[in-house]
Amino acid sequence: MKPLTGIDLNQYRTQAKELLKQLRAGDPEALDRLQQRHPEHASLSPDQARLADTQLVPAREYGFSSWAKFKAYLLFRRAVQALDSGDLLGLKAALDRYPSILQYRCHVGDPYEEGYFAGATLLNHIAGNPGRCPLPPNILEIAQLLIARGARDRPPRPKYTIGLLLTSKQASEAGVTLPLIEMLMEASGVVVDLKNPEVLNGLIVNHASAAAETLIQRGARMDLRHAAGLGRLEQVKRIMGGAEQDEALIPLPEDECERKALIEEAFIRACMLGHPEVAEYLLDQGVDPSAQANTGQTALHYAAHMGELKTVQRLLKRKFPLEVKNMYGGTVLGQALWSAVHEPKEDHPLIIESLIAAGAKVDPAWSTGNERIDSLLQRHRGV
Repeated sequence: MKPLTGIDLNQYRTQAKELLKQLRAGDPEALDRLQQRHPEHASLSPDQARLADTQLVPAREYGFSSWAKFKAYLLFRRAVQALDSGDLLGLKAALDRYPSILQYRCHVGDPYEEGYFAGATLLNHIAGNPGRCPLPPNILEIAQLLIARGARDRPPRPKYTIGLLLTSKQASEAGVTLPLIEMLMEASGVVVDLKNPEVLNGLIVNHASAAAETLIQRGARMDLRHAAGLGRLEQVKRIMGGAEQDEALIPLPEDECERKALIEEAFIRACMLGHPEVAEYLLDQGVDPSAQANTGQTALHYAAHMGELKTVQRLLKRKFPLEVKNMYGGTVLGQALWSAVHEPKEDHPLIIESLIAAGAKVDPAWSTGNERIDSLLQRHRGV
């Protein structure tokens, strides 16, 4: 299957028409192309070929079994493009002509083939999640158009788009998380308890703090993990000290094991989201700095991965354990090197330097392909 050269349906219609002309003109390359992609008509003569036959050629060259499936995919892609760019009139025109776009589920290309966005519909894209580009300023009008035309999340995922919004940094930054959720609830009749503290989890972990703050203002209750993830040190202190009289805060569990696990998870969140003052407070309360709290990594692993330089440096001053390994068998320095290559942040080189200066061991076999980082590693090999 070759990569698409564009997503304009007319482009491929024109190709099919040109191929038909070439066939009728006796072009041997055109005949060979037809027979390779249309094997059930290998004996088809040029004068017998029709447009439907030549349309099948580009469809199969791009991995589709029929022109109809290829056409549906291209129309969907153009509709997504209109949505992402805020082209309300273009999207409306597409839906007027091809209403079936609303029901199309995409399984072609990244991120549609596997993972949580596999089989996504057009409606699912209003959350901007997974991140493709910033949401357009008129995303509320676009959502209203889709809903008015009948777009809905269907069983077995009736709250799917709402779930995407509750983990969307883009929607949070655009200030549309709650309006879009309320729009979807009203249209579909599904009920989502926005005061349930569990709705805060995905927002906070995905850096959608503005949306989390909005829900808190609407009455969502915070537990220790939420307060730590938002950097709310005073609320962290109140929960640690007992918050039974504060309706906005959820007290720590009475069970000692559950309490310990929650505090460790809160500590990890504070570090990964760049709130060193909260992290240091929890350390002073006795949290285990090497705890992984069923997440597979320590707080320092997460801080290094996320590029939180100030947090890393402040934790290092507390003589943080450097050689504890994560679920992948990597030390903090190993994690930082992987992250600098695969999910680079601006401060990763400085984090790597800080870790080495603090005594992190440099594996002689490490190489990242990054000239600056590899040069730094080379200076410290065997130290």
